[in-house]
Amino acid sequence: MSFKVKREYVERIISTCERVLRRGVDPFTIEVERYIKYLKDFLSQSSSTEDLILDLEALEALSRIVEFQGRWIRDKSFKLYFDPLIIEAKVKSLSLSDLAHVLCQALRPIASVKMISRVGFEEAAKYWLNLPPLKDRWGRLPHQIPATESMSIEDLIREKLALRGSFSEMVEEFWRRVKDSSKDGKIYYWDFIKSNSFEESVLKAYMLSYLVSYGYVGLDYDPKADDYVIIPYEEKIQVLGSNSIAVSISYDEWLRRVKDVGKS
Repeated sequence: MSFKVKREYVERIISTCERVLRRGVDPFTIEVERYIKYLKDFLSQSSSTEDLILDLEALEALSRIVEFQGRWIRDKSFKLYFDPLIIEAKVKSLSLSDLAHVLCQALRPIASVKMISRVGFEEAAKYWLNLPPLKDRWGRLPHQIPATESMSIEDLIREKLALRGSFSEMVEEFWRRVKDSSKDGKIYYWDFIKSNSFEESVLKAYMLSYLVSYGYVGLDYDPKADDYVIIPYEEKIQVLGSNSIAVSISYDEWLRRVKDVGKS
């Protein structure tokens, strides 16, 4: 082997040690004793300063590997680490009686004779032994067929499940109502949607959200009144993009607003 090849081998030793240290893998894959013997032979044939520095770098890398091996052993011992091969060899060396003894020591049953009386344990065993198979217990509950009945369009309108007329007509009607209710070209949100019934207020809020989304009216927040101002447009405008404004219309809030109107 030429001396140039030996120098390249020392460089590989250094790179291998650095790779193990950087990745944190098993440091015992590095054959430290064999590498040190190789460095000793390399040092005896070195003649230049560069070779001495290279040998020193390799020796320093191996010393860090040895330090890493010590930490590796301490960490594994602190964590009660056992190599899987050692455990497998130990299990194979045990007899069946020894394995049964280990199982009895490690077993933690959820029920035992010590936890309940012998009579209770026998009753539990009888219950499970006499329990019919699962397939025989299916279908015990009667199948309930929901009752069905028909409703007319007038019934749906009365129950607020449908609207009279087409949806476009409803939009035009609400747009007109907003214009008629507004003063100086604007009206507060709650002043418009308040009604004698909660259902009617919800319907107004729903239709108003549609008017805002499609450019029939605008909303502007008034911090002094803590309410939104509805600004009806004379003509429908083109809405670019979409905006989302969350306005609470819970029953408690509606009830409070209605009571306030009654007091005034």
